[in-house]
Amino acid sequence: MVMKKLLRNPLSMAGMLILLVFILVAVFAPWIAPTPANYANDPYRVPRYGWGSNPSPPTKEHPMGLTQGKYDIFYGIVWGTRTAFQVGLIVTGFSCCIGIIIGSISAYIGGKFDEVVMRFVDVFMSFPFLIAAIVITTVLGRGLDKVILALIMFRWTAYARLIRGNVLQVKQEEYIMAARAGGVTHAKILLRHILPNTIFPVLIQASMNMGSIVVTASTLSFLGLGAPEGYADWGQMISFARNWILGTPTNPLAYWYTVVWPGLAIVLFVLSWNLIGDAFRDIMDPRIQG
Repeated sequence: MVMKKLLRNPLSMAGMLILLVFILVAVFAPWIAPTPANYANDPYRVPRYGWGSNPSPPTKEHPMGLTQGKYDIFYGIVWGTRTAFQVGLIVTGFSCCIGIIIGSISAYIGGKFDEVVMRFVDVFMSFPFLIAAIVITTVLGRGLDKVILALIMFRWTAYARLIRGNVLQVKQEEYIMAARAGGVTHAKILLRHILPNTIFPVLIQASMNMGSIVVTASTLSFLGLGAPEGYADWGQMISFARNWILGTPTNPLAYWYTVVWPGLAIVLFVLSWNLIGDAFRDIMDPRIQG
């Protein structure tokens, strides 16, 4: 039923088509952008074709050009797609699971336990997300694994609050009361009766957060706190272009390719997830359906 509505929604169709292109690029990256023999042990390291500081324009061999340090932009974009999915899926998956577990248990138990847990959540939510991620990655050191850990640490709280509100509402329903009266264990009530009726809004929120997570990870890479230099990451590809964004005094668009291609990849990736998330929300919101 939901899938049929998604297929009839032009916005969701556009989002799914864009996302499908990224999935195909990620899956077939070794064939789209083959790894040179001297980089075989580390395919995520962007090949260099020289040591000059100035970017080089697109050619037949390098269709998107070379950025600062002579890194191949096309290779970085293609393999950076895998990096984007890796960061987005891992951070979203772990954050969502942690938030669902903590939020649902806290709401189901209620009372003082719920108050203590929510104050703990409030402490984490009081920190600006990007600033907190910058601090954590600075302390832990540079690396994609450090970025993922920092994002998970401060991303689960939103899911916890969302699932908590849903559980607080559902646990007062008559069928939950009947299950308790029938001697059903608390674990079964939570897993079989409450979560299936409260988790969908969390999944919608998770799909919409996929894009923002990739943007945050790219921002950290742009600031020099994310992936190591030369790693296939969209944020770092833009970082290589930071000195060439304004072009030359006589030609402001001289080095447009250093910014446009990685920027376009980020924009389309975020757009695809947002379109899908918006469509899910519209379909499942009874107020809009009515």
